Amino acid sequence: MRNATHNQAEVMSEFLEPSTSKSKSKPARLPVIDEFSWIWVGLIALFVCSSIVAPGTMTRGSILAMLPFAGILAIVATGQTLVIQQRGLDMSAIGMVSLAGIVMARTGFAFNSIVLAVISTVCIGVVVGIINGALISRVAITPLVATLAVNALLIGCARSLTGNVPVDVPTVMQTISHAQFLGLPANVWFALAFVTTAWVITRKTTVGRRFVAVGVNPRAAEAAGVAVLKYRIGAYLASAVCFCAAGMLLAGFIGSASQTSGNDYLLPAIAAVVVGGTPFTGGRGSVVASAVAALFMAQLGQLVLALGAGPAVQLLVQACAILLATTVRHLPEVLRTIRKSRG
Repeated sequence: MRNATHNQAEVMSEFLEPSTSKSKSKPARLPVIDEFSWIWVGLIALFVCSSIVAPGTMTRGSILAMLPFAGILAIVATGQTLVIQQRGLDMSAIGMVSLAGIVMARTGFAFNSIVLAVISTVCIGVVVGIINGALISRVAITPLVATLAVNALLIGCARSLTGNVPVDVPTVMQTISHAQFLGLPANVWFALAFVTTAWVITRKTTVGRRFVAVGVNPRAAEAAGVAVLKYRIGAYLASAVCFCAAGMLLAGFIGSASQTSGNDYLLPAIAAVVVGGTPFTGGRGSVVASAVAALFMAQLGQLVLALGAGPAVQLLVQACAILLATTVRHLPEVLRTIRKSRG
């Protein structure tokens, strides 16, 4: 019991009192590849393999065609990462991405203003995120069950708004989604904005340290005076906003919105989080690694398509990538154990 209490105190002091933990830290050593850095190695290896096996996927045109979808996936993966850091899972991504595009299209034409359309859509996302967080944190429903139920409700709303017929998107939103700045698609810049914001908040602020502490050990964080409920609901709120942004950008890029628009952005986003190294045990995670993994998954899908593989092979390749990433994530721990045994 005494050891467990001591370990909890160490965890809380690391995240809630960083200045104290730094003063007691060990002397600095040479940096090593951690669980969030392996994805960079994998991404470089994938690009090298693509240039050899399928050179056509490495042309400027192919990369520019892939990047917008990679950016959208990175935004969804960012929201999913925040939820998983709180030991949760948001299965409402399909419905939220689909409904966001539809609401943006409908309200954009109704108000003749893309600004009002975006604000209205984000407000709906905030409400959905609060509902998800409340069901899980207050009613104590399992995240999988709660978010699946909300997802079914969102898909039902999407179908009632469209009548199972895709709706057109305002020209302004299409222009924004297809725009380029400094040689990169606008979707990539939006993804960078979301990832950077999430990274700064979770890594460089007191709120972020408390957020991580809640994910590591909710009871210990609550005992330390942290408002656990606020951070748990906040994670689902942030994820819903990310899904809304992804849904609007996707609808603008495709030019239409439907109840099936978000079908391809649930499992790939979860896969990106896993490949990026964020564990389902909560606490530590990296939105940057998840975003890089989203780029990895997008390029991997393009490579498989270039090789003429069908949907079944694509799913098999994704599954192998997830298994490989999960295995590689434990390599740093294995290497440290080997070093200690040799020392």
